[in-house]
Amino acid sequence: MKLIYNTIRRTMLAIALLCAFSSTAQAQSTVVEESCDPHRTRLIPYPTAASAAERGLEQQRYMQPLTAWTTTAEGSLHSEFTYPFSWIERQIFARVEPMGQPYELYINGRRAGASTNGFAAAEFNITKLSEEDKNSVELVPLVGDNVTAIECFDKTNSPTPTIYIISQPRVRVRDVAWRATKGMGSVVNADFSVVMHNETLGEKSSRLYYELYLNDTIRLVGGHLDVKLGMRGCDTMRFGAPIPDSVLWSNSNPMALSLRLHNRIAGRDVEFYNIAVAMRELLFDNGTFHLNGIPVEVEWHDMSPLSTIEDIAKAVNMGHSAIRFTAGCVSDEVLEYCDDRGIYVALTAPINSSKSGKSRKRGGNPSNNPAWRNDYVVRSCQMIHSTKRHPSVIAYFLADDSANGICLYESYLAMKAIAQERPIFYRDGGNEWNNDR
Repeated sequence: MKLIYNTIRRTMLAIALLCAFSSTAQAQSTVVEESCDPHRTRLIPYPTAASAAERGLEQQRYMQPLTAWTTTAEGSLHSEFTYPFSWIERQIFARVEPMGQPYELYINGRRAGASTNGFAAAEFNITKLSEEDKNSVELVPLVGDNVTAIECFDKTNSPTPTIYIISQPRVRVRDVAWRATKGMGSVVNADFSVVMHNETLGEKSSRLYYELYLNDTIRLVGGHLDVKLGMRGCDTMRFGAPIPDSVLWSNSNPMALSLRLHNRIAGRDVEFYNIAVAMRELLFDNGTFHLNGIPVEVEWHDMSPLSTIEDIAKAVNMGHSAIRFTAGCVSDEVLEYCDDRGIYVALTAPINSSKSGKSRKRGGNPSNNPAWRNDYVVRSCQMIHSTKRHPSVIAYFLADDSANGICLYESYLAMKAIAQERPIFYRDGGNEWNNDR
């Protein structure tokens, strides 16, 4: 039976891909975002190892948070940041945290970019738009944008906008990821990858130093890697380390190691990182989660993505150890709390088209309208890229109450390509193939 099911599943995947290619001729895709950098989990550079160890989000030499806004007569939000002399010869990025609605971003009156998904963080390179000294920042809500058809969920308490103005060197750490694989006996193989990016038009070199610590005192591994990148070049630095299985993350043992990185260019240390790293091996097979080789019973308790840490604590005290957040956006602070407490989490893409009914015919639910394809796929992939470093997140859901169709088929395929070991679920799809079970 399992062989028959897998054959049917592969056939349906092939049909979906064929439909994906043919649908491009049927409708023009919408523009979901403009001038946006590839999405990533929040990664803040620090000027010293000591400041990196604190992992603070307050203002420092390489980052300025914008949290105070004034509302203009036209309804847009205005703030400003200072471009210091020390940022010359560096890149400047604006990371817009989720704000609950589509928006355009303007720097000094010039358009920096836009996003129709207000439920995921987005980063924009604003180097060419920035000027030394004072710079104005304006967020213009796109009130007339017709994404409400796929946002049939509670948005009454959408967060106040937060933007982090980030300065990074021209050869910078772009992203960090890791995986754990159980080896022989009690040994676990920890593999790390650090994406380096050259933002210049010439060849540049950098030396990346790395150290992995247990309890901030026991050095498990350390060394350095040299990288030489051509014009606008990008490369991934990889290193590994054997670690004991006693430090693996789980519900009963929510441990985290400390990964320390610093980037050195021409003999100068230009950025430091101190990242909490929780290692765990995850497998979902025949409807069962296996964490670090041990079967785990998971029963999802549904909660709003607007739930506070206090709400999560109450649910845990009631005996819930696995929380499925419904469609929307969960803050990094809530996910970090779940990481620290060993709470299993499933996140749902910010898609709910329930008000459009179940029909897949023309004029019915957007989930089967190819014109919405980009919106669905981008929202789903943004969710994964912006949460992939959280060990508590062990599964993703395609959507809530959104019928089924080509948009959700393609979302599933795109998510499977990047979700790695995490399964993709969809409760409301009529038990079709785009649901791991």
